Amino acid sequence: MEALRLIRGWWNDLLSVIFPRVCEVCGRQLVDGEELICTYCNASMPRTNYHVSDFNPVHHRLAASACVDRASSWFEYRRTSPYVDLILKAKYYDRPDIARDMGRIYSREIFKSGFFDGIDIILPVPMHHIKQLKRGYNQAEEIAVGISGTTRIPIGDNLRALHGHSSQTRRGAFERYLNVAGLFGVANPAELAGRHVLLVDDVLTTGSTLSSCCDALRRAVPDIRISILTLAAATR
Repeated sequence: MEALRLIRGWWNDLLSVIFPRVCEVCGRQLVDGEELICTYCNASMPRTNYHVSDFNPVHHRLAASACVDRASSWFEYRRTSPYVDLILKAKYYDRPDIARDMGRIYSREIFKSGFFDGIDIILPVPMHHIKQLKRGYNQAEEIAVGISGTTRIPIGDNLRALHGHSSQTRRGAFERYLNVAGLFGVANPAELAGRHVLLVDDVLTTGSTLSSCCDALRRAVPDIRISILTLAAATR
């Protein structure tokens, strides 16, 4: 076993020489102990710390359509911020590994706060199968994989996208709401009866997508409990 660890360590060292790991925010080469982003970028990240608040901006944006137990986002999403690159790379540049890493790192960061206590199932916001086929993956599912690896909470597939929809980018709040109204459905409501689920997505903007998910879940499973986790939340 010790020999295997030594071989693995040598192999990783060799790979780091040929393909050096770099910070996904600033591009600096990572050193031992750094994951995904360097120590400087980690310390400078505009964290929201929503996970320690009983009522925060995530609750506020979803209050019109859903009663949410807990809600949190890792960092503030500002269009001029270099941290936006984490989301863009994970979503559009064929880097599902970044989504998984972010889910794992963030869930590990807040695990001891009790945020995940009592949650039974993780439900990633679904993507219509045609869109997922084109992209090759659903970044929300990849985030859920990272969270599940830390928390050991299973991932469910009960929430489904019933049809495709056009991009939410550059749409106003009301247009976003109309674009996803009635988009989601629940495949097996009985499996979620009385359960506490964690809805997971990459970015919270107006909250229209997550609100539509919550509405679908509550229509199908009236006694369900819902909490929300996103990697980023847009500032207003």
